Amino acid sequence: MPATGVVTLILVLVTVAALAAYLVRVALVLKHVNTALGNVIAGVLSIEMATRPITPILGSIAGDLAATQKALEDLLASKAAGPKARPVMVSRLRERRGA
Repeated sequence: MPATGVVTLILVLVTVAALAAYLVRVALVLKHVNTALGNVIAGVLSIEMATRPITPILGSIAGDLAATQKALEDLLASKAAGPKARPVMVSRLRERRGA
């Protein structure tokens, strides 16, 4: 094989090796970028969950508070009536006994 052929083969091998090294470097950088983007996406999703609208939750809380307020008003009304008001079960028991 002539010397020019050997030189050409060596240059082709060096070029292919340089391209391979460059592609390996690009693959490593892309792997790092992929990992960083995964972390960013996880952070954005956690921010989305932390800042979601609270309107449905407030409706539930308002319903619970309304029920609590009604129960407290009923309790206050029964306390204001004093000892004259008897629970229904006690009145029925006394009626059965004849008292």
